[in-house]
Amino acid sequence: MESIGITHGSTAGGLDGDLLAAFVAVAETGGFTAAAQYLHKTQSTISLRIRTLETRLDARLLHRTSRQLSLTADGRTFLVYARRLLQLQREAMSAVGPSAQPTTLRFGLPEDYAETWLPGMLRAFAASHPSVRPHIHCRMSTELVEQLEAGALDLVLTVRHSAASNAQRVATEPLVWAAHRDFELAPDQPVPLAIFPEQCIYRRRALEALTGIDRAWQIDYTSQSPTGLRVAVDQCRAVTITGRRTLPEAWRVLGEDTGLPPLPDAVLEIHRSPSVQHPAFDAFTTLVEQTLNEGITGSALPG
Repeated sequence: MESIGITHGSTAGGLDGDLLAAFVAVAETGGFTAAAQYLHKTQSTISLRIRTLETRLDARLLHRTSRQLSLTADGRTFLVYARRLLQLQREAMSAVGPSAQPTTLRFGLPEDYAETWLPGMLRAFAASHPSVRPHIHCRMSTELVEQLEAGALDLVLTVRHSAASNAQRVATEPLVWAAHRDFELAPDQPVPLAIFPEQCIYRRRALEALTGIDRAWQIDYTSQSPTGLRVAVDQCRAVTITGRRTLPEAWRVLGEDTGLPPLPDAVLEIHRSPSVQHPAFDAFTTLVEQTLNEGITGSALPG
């Protein structure tokens, strides 16, 4: 099969998928090092592919300085077509290869969301995209982003940890202090906490909020698994943080009347590998967003 080619000025060449994927990765991650991590390539390989692409187009796509990298006007224009060409390539391969191996979607998300709504969502997705096989990974948000950057995952749902995040915002999660309905918080005693490890943004927000009002606290339970925290809370021994709409039936919200400070909302976002251009993955992302915004029942979302 002949490759798609263009003629620009005196230069003719093919725009193969590796060159396009390298350019899209650099444009979306903002650098050669991050793009190399996404694509599981060396930085020199990414640099060579960008130079090759610019030579074949006879156009400069990136403006580089010692401190930053940005798209040129031609680069911004070509990025639209590069994404479209990669998606068209994926669609074409799917259309003519019904007997080929199923496409694998490597999706990561926090454990509690997998427990609460993932089964129903996967059934809906399988009905509309039977040739795509989701492979699910459950980790904390920071670990999921690390795996995505290492090329081990295609899409991840996380709690936003940085205001400078470039990921796609999909929902807002109101956060509340919660305890078992039979638990009584002593106003003159440190708040006993059951929270996630140090890399969890929920933990950080809890401690910052308590410190901000000079309320004493103590960490009695720490677990990477929400199941471990539930055990502590269900025994009426600790307070934790959870999403208001994911509050377990046996728990109650501890409001400001208990002396606890309000908590800022959490932002849920989708991170996507720049090399992922399959149209079914777009549909999966849309389904995740719709599901989150239709309301969720269950338990806490680990940050």
